[in-house]
Order: sequence, then structure tokens, then C-alpha cells
Amino acid sequence: MAGLNWPGLLAWSTKYHDGTSPSEFKQMSEEDRRFLEKAMEIAMSQIEDPNKVLVEAREQIVSESRTDESISTALEVIDRCCDDPDVARNAEKLDILQPLLDLLGTHRGSVAIRTMEILALFFSNNPNIQEAGMKRGTLELLGQLTKDSPQASEERSKAFRALVALVRNVQDYELQLLKRDGVEQLLLCLHLEELLGTREKATSFVRSLAENESLPAETVPSLAPAVMAQFQKLEDAGLQFKETLASCAQAFASHFKAELPAEFTAVVEGRVADLQKASDPEAETELSILKGAMEALKA
Repeated sequence: MAGLNWPGLLAWSTKYHDGTSPSEFKQMSEEDRRFLEKAMEIAMSQIEDPNKVLVEAREQIVSESRTDESISTALEVIDRCCDDPDVARNAEKLDILQPLLDLLGTHRGSVAIRTMEILALFFSNNPNIQEAGMKRGTLELLGQLTKDSPQASEERSKAFRALVALVRNVQDYELQLLKRDGVEQLLLCLHLEELLGTREKATSFVRSLAENESLPAETVPSLAPAVMAQFQKLEDAGLQFKETLASCAQAFASHFKAELPAEFTAVVEGRVADLQKASDPEAETELSILKGAMEALKA
């Protein structure tokens, strides 16, 4: 069966480019976004081998005649291909990983953001691709992008999410990150002026490191205050973030009681008191977790 009709898929993107700058795209309306998704769904339904489509997408990305439009379209196709687990596992074999990493050296804005989203998909719970990414210097690349991106930007959020996906649940990689400058990156992403989603991701990662015994004790005096500070700014947070934060506090209390600053207990006690006063049934899980943290602190 023939591959994708690339000229047809490329047609949608030209109307979102204003013709003045190669990297400035107009925002798609929700109606146009649905149209694109439907067109992509129809195109992909005619494909028997998504691995072949991934190779075609790679060719679009590395083509000498590539444009921001063709790259963006290729990235959308790659995202669709990732619905097939085999595609993500074959990313290195099909030589798609390096072209994506190269895009982060040549592009910023929407192309870079979409590229980092796709890298996170490839790395997530995929040890073979995590290994390939580490060998290709992705730790340094994404770490630098996390630090260099503006505060509270989508660029920092996506860079950090891809970085976490690269190392998560592989202790050797997690330790490499922390020994390099991972604590600095975590502190940046835990800053209260960061995007809520970025702070939640950073809190979740710290919790995971603590629970999996990948967090060196010497990092706790730096990270614990930044985690504690999250309790000050939960007005827009959802239940998941609140419960993640509570679990992080419990992990600190269970594994690093000796390294915690004295005020840690007071912060947890204050949150418990607030929740008990509010008597919100939806907060019962968070309250239970925090009570467990208090028990660990007093043990």
C-alpha cells in the first residue's frame, strides 16, 4: 500500500503561516484543529504499516527543502504513529530519534515544543529508547533547554517533561541527572512563579526519586523547602497535584526525617489543620496521606 499523501496533509498548514517569518504560525481555531485531526485520522486509517509512515515522516524532517509547515505536519504524523507501541520501540532502529534532537538545535517556538512532546512520548516507560537518548547526549540537551527557557514558559515545561521521561525509573540515569545539575533544574521548576503543571511535574518527580531511593540525602536540605513552598500556592491546584504534594511530603518524612528542616513538620501540621477545618470530602485522600506523613515525622 502506498504511503501517506504528504502534499495533501501539508496543504492544511500553509494557511497558518503569515509569510513574514519562518517560525511564526497563526493559532489554529478549534474548528480547524478538529478538521486537521479528522484529516489525519482518515489518512492514518489507510496505512497498514505505521513504521513505514514514521520513516516517511523522518524524510520530511531531514529534507533539504523542508519548511516549518512540513516539519510541523511530520511531527503530527509521528504523534499519531506513537499510538502503536511498536513505533515507539522502533524509534532508534528507524533513526527518528536523532533528527528530532537536531530540531531542538535549529528551531524554537511551536516546532521545538511539539518536538519535545514527542520525545517525551518516545522516552516514557521505554528503556531501550531511554538508553539511546542517553547515548545521544539528550540529558545535557534537555537539561540546558530547561535552564535556558524563560520562566513560566511552555518551552521550559516541555523540556522538563521530556527530561523526566528520559531518566524516570532508571536509577542510573536519575543519579546522573542529579549529579550533573538536576537539583538546579528541579528548583527552577518548583519555583512558585512557574506554570502549575510544571510545578506538579517537578513535585511528582521528587516524590518518585524519594520513594525509589534515587534521591541522595544531601539534596534534601535544598529540595525540601521548595517542596514545602508548594503548600503556599494551591488555590488553583487540582486534587491530583494536592495528593501528589502530600505523597511527596510523606516520602520525605519516611526516608529523610533527619535531613528535613525544622519547619517541615509545622508546614504539614498547618495543612492538616486547614483540611480538617474545611471538612471537604474530596480532600479525604490528601488528608489521610498527610496524617501518614505526620506519623512518620513523630516516629
